[in-house]
Amino acid sequence: MKIFIDVNVFIDVMTKRRGWTESLRVLNLARRSQEIESWTPGITLPLIYFFRRRVVDEPSARADAQAILKGLHLVALSQVVLDQAIISAGPDFEDNIQLVSAVSSSANHLITRNKKDFDASTISVLNPEEWLALQEIAIIEAKLTSPPGP
Repeated sequence: MKIFIDVNVFIDVMTKRRGWTESLRVLNLARRSQEIESWTPGITLPLIYFFRRRVVDEPSARADAQAILKGLHLVALSQVVLDQAIISAGPDFEDNIQLVSAVSSSANHLITRNKKDFDASTISVLNPEEWLALQEIAIIEAKLTSPPGP
């Protein structure tokens, strides 16, 4: 399974806003499961750095941004992605970057807190709770959390 994680899922965790524990579960599964290939756009790194830098010093902001993306693949923020995003019909340019990046990564699911801005999506758009409720995800999570057998 290939998933694409919107930057707002990372921001949930960093700011501990409503739903952050489910977002943390998504990120932990994305990092730990070999059955899940996880992607996020290249714009995520500077955005995370920007949010962290508002509350911590420079070295900590850099380290935090690097740590939160560990184990994930980045879709390059290329001219092609930006050109497609700017002409997309979606109401928010940053969300258009997310969607174009998700499609270019061939993701099965885009996981976001902001589903309403992805109405034009050709791929499945789920919030963290909906994705975690999928039966195949429950099976993957159970494998990772159950003690090893004899």
